[in-house]
Amino acid sequence: MSPSSWLAVAFGLLSGLVALPAGAAISAQIPTECGSLPEFEQELEQRLGNVSTPEATRVTLTPEAAGYQLVVEVGSQRRELHDASCQELLRAAVVITLALLEPEREDVTVKAEPPARSTPPELSAPPPSPTAQASQRTPPKLALGAGAGAHIGTLPKATLMLEFDAQLKWARVGVALGFRYLLPTSSVDERGYGARIGAAGGHVAFVFEPWHRVQTRLGVATYYLSASGIGASLPLDGSAWEVSPTLGASFTPFERPPFWTRVGLEGQLNLIRPLFEIRNYHEVFQVPGASGSALAHLGVVF
Repeated sequence: MSPSSWLAVAFGLLSGLVALPAGAAISAQIPTECGSLPEFEQELEQRLGNVSTPEATRVTLTPEAAGYQLVVEVGSQRRELHDASCQELLRAAVVITLALLEPEREDVTVKAEPPARSTPPELSAPPPSPTAQASQRTPPKLALGAGAGAHIGTLPKATLMLEFDAQLKWARVGVALGFRYLLPTSSVDERGYGARIGAAGGHVAFVFEPWHRVQTRLGVATYYLSASGIGASLPLDGSAWEVSPTLGASFTPFERPPFWTRVGLEGQLNLIRPLFEIRNYHEVFQVPGASGSALAHLGVVF
């Protein structure tokens, strides 16, 4: 082989060795609610000019009990952050990746920018670090919803429940309160004696979301039951209160801010059980020891 041929082969091998590390890819594991790899690469491209890096780069966002965990790995370097907002962590990931990929370029950029005005050294404040930016807590959100479903146990028969619900939520916890109305139903025995009973009340609950779109509740519900006698010679009316601790769980099948839908189940342990009876006859209905509901909600979040 001629010397010129050997020179061409050597030049080709050298070019391949130089180009190989420059094409290392950026891999990312990002939940859908936080963002996507194309968005992440686009942001890097705007800041860096080219998303190809000389070292393997990996960005991982995973849920955890208190929020989300961010891990950025560039070669042998690793940075880790924790925050309740995955969107804030994804923005911090761009800053961290740039700092790990080209620290010299970041330093030159900062030094090349002249200060807007002269400030005494003792009054100057350093820019917020990526950790401080990522640790900022998002403000609570207000969610309002209306729902309907089936309720069994509080009234003589299964009935329709209408509910208005308001929630104040932080990252994974919150409080909820609302108003409920149960359509009246009747209970009549074989002799034609009974009562027609309806109920209205409210609830308050502690809210916890162990996973995205999954919500659990622990709270208290109270109902004001009103009844009118059936079969009595004289009109008879009565009323009483019911109080019940509640436990519920729900799932959000659709979520496109500001709108959302939710379906769920709730159980009640009736500690105070009203008893309705016609005088000089016998009781016509008593609230059982347990009751439950299946509801669907539609709402907005602010």
